[in-house]
Amino acid sequence: MGKSDRKQAAEALRRRQAAEARRKRIVFGVAIGGAIVLIGGLLGIGIWLNREPEYEVNDPGAATSDDYAVQVGSGPTQVDIYIDYLCPACNQFESAYAEDIQSWTDEDEVTVFYHPIAILDRLSQGTEYSTRAAAAAVCAADVGEQEYLDYTLALYENQPAENTPGLTDAELKEIGSDTGLGADWEQCVDDATYKGWVQAGTESATGDQGVSGTPTAKVNGEVVEPANFSVNVEAAIANAS
Repeated sequence: MGKSDRKQAAEALRRRQAAEARRKRIVFGVAIGGAIVLIGGLLGIGIWLNREPEYEVNDPGAATSDDYAVQVGSGPTQVDIYIDYLCPACNQFESAYAEDIQSWTDEDEVTVFYHPIAILDRLSQGTEYSTRAAAAAVCAADVGEQEYLDYTLALYENQPAENTPGLTDAELKEIGSDTGLGADWEQCVDDATYKGWVQAGTESATGDQGVSGTPTAKVNGEVVEPANFSVNVEAAIANAS
């Protein structure tokens, strides 16, 4: 697929995702309350806190924060979003709010810090799907902010079920190719460049940052209910103007 073809495919994907976001937002408020994925109690948190990263921790070339988040946008209102790519509730969250996030970042109203964490590796039959998908997404962030957003939505559009092996690396790369990512990104995925960074970020999130489930959203440092996310962000934008 040529560069122009990849761009056209990515734009078509964004249009489909925006339409789907409008539809899903109608039912999101009802569904999300009981769907948030919680870390498996204090024992699960303890496992993460005491787990040494199995891979080298490489700092991304993309703009990131000290607490292992990918930065998108540069607006005055700060939003933090903690997601796991195997988490069904995270899929609902991203599908519902993708259009808003795109608009806020395009208008320089919000800086979004995405924390791609891996609390559900235990539900992918030993393949570490959450870690692999998150690492591939960070590789996309190295290409660009829009590429990260597009790839994140594409991963959720193709989200595997829990308690399955998840997508293979070849399938993760095929999705990336369909969204316009190229050879350098594929090499980053093949090299498992950011698996260690994702694991370190997971430990930080479930430890010092006090995250107990996904999706978790913060607006200017305050945790907000996912169902009220857009309302809280809009209020913060209005206060900042």
